[in-house]
Amino acid sequence: MSEAFGADCGIRLRHALAFAPDLWRRIVVNKEATEKVARTMGFPREQIRGAARLLRSLPCVPSPERLALVVMRDHGLDNDDIAEIFDRSPTWAATVREWADEIREAEPIRWDLEYLDDGVQPGDPDLAEVYRLASELRSKRVLGGGRRSDLDTPPSPISIRAVSWRGNAFISFSA
Repeated sequence: MSEAFGADCGIRLRHALAFAPDLWRRIVVNKEATEKVARTMGFPREQIRGAARLLRSLPCVPSPERLALVVMRDHGLDNDDIAEIFDRSPTWAATVREWADEIREAEPIRWDLEYLDDGVQPGDPDLAEVYRLASELRSKRVLGGGRRSDLDTPPSPISIRAVSWRGNAFISFSA
């Protein structure tokens, strides 16, 4: 877990899906507006909208384990982070990861609903892949102000997926 977050500095990691029973009651049963729920619960609107889409598609509230697998789609969250979000132990989070296939089979959720907002999407590279690609680009002297020795050959166009932190989620964009 990053020292910039979590118990180390007094800021607790939160995610809307850790409050799924409350969201179910307010949004699915009582039909409250997602904007109002987001405002009163202190979550980004996009995250609440995504959670509402997911919950409305299901016959009941999924287990905390199944919801944790949805949150685990964010590559930036490790087992300590997931444990903190769901108020469980890191061992619980590790067990959820270990049994992911069995949990997903027992509680199916459409894959596209597991991506709550524009943050993490299918095909996004994980953090290790981002570091590998950045290192590769730097070694080619394309980034970082490196000098080109072959000035006659134009540089090849490069597109790399980038992410930006917005509140409680990474937002993907192309750079």
